[in-house]
Amino acid sequence: MAVRKKNNNSKRMERLGTAVMKNLAVFLLIGSNPKCEMVDLKRMTKFKATPALAATIEKGRYKWTVFCAVFCRSQHGEEYMKSIVIESPSPCLQGDLVELLHEHHVALLEECNESHLITAGWMASPTGIDWSEKLAGDLFSKMNAWENLAKWEVNNVA
Repeated sequence: MAVRKKNNNSKRMERLGTAVMKNLAVFLLIGSNPKCEMVDLKRMTKFKATPALAATIEKGRYKWTVFCAVFCRSQHGEEYMKSIVIESPSPCLQGDLVELLHEHHVALLEECNESHLITAGWMASPTGIDWSEKLAGDLFSKMNAWENLAKWEVNNVA
């Protein structure tokens, strides 16, 4: 006779959340919107999270993979992105990622020529997808990451 596992509502909700968020990511582009947005990775479009989805993301512990990027443009018009993929060492809350992301973004910013800096951003998957530079680059481009001016461009306009 098989032993039945005890019902665990929080684990069940996390499994359901992982299934629901399979092709979704939390997205933030510095300067465009001060709040995180949701992105459908298949359609490459932003959407407004329902209260239930927001609560699922906020309250669940997930094995996050995050693509952090800094966008730059040289005086020769060359656009480039410095990036890093970060994986949470264990399942954690979305709020626990803030400090870790900040440290990595600061390190990426220090590698960049300050006058080339356009903006920075990140995309986080609660389902642990494997971020490729192409997927992230295409998504950030679609979300207008290159629309801002670099510091040298602002100084030339003024």
